[in-house]
Amino acid sequence: MYTMGETVGLDREDSARAAEDLIAKGLVEIRTLSGGIGLSEEGASLLAETDESHAADRLGTASPLSPPQYEVVERTLTRLKTDLGERGLPFETLSEMIADIRSIEAQLASPKAKTMIVRACFGSLRDAARDARQTEWQQLLERLLA
Repeated sequence: MYTMGETVGLDREDSARAAEDLIAKGLVEIRTLSGGIGLSEEGASLLAETDESHAADRLGTASPLSPPQYEVVERTLTRLKTDLGERGLPFETLSEMIADIRSIEAQLASPKAKTMIVRACFGSLRDAARDARQTEWQQLLERLLA
């Protein structure tokens, strides 16, 4: 339990407290006398559900884009385009992002949209978001590309 706590920046006392909370909720259980803990069945089930719900936010690599991938791309583009004008980005960054968005839209117009081209454009958007200190966008795009 202490090793896990250290990984996220907790000291031994806070690690023990966090582990106790997770044990009380039935998400982890003590596995060893030295304080080793592991996921309970309920914790593993919850983790699997969380992974499945976040999988819907991922682009994947199958090509051409499948209908679920297409929906993820459209949802992400809608969010980015809605926020784009309100961010006060420098002209060069804004121009670069608009070009990447247009490239993705061009792929979406194709009956066989190429996932790798869409991924490359989203990667470029992620890098531009990072450079422009748009953390929310960067995290959204990193999750999409995971």
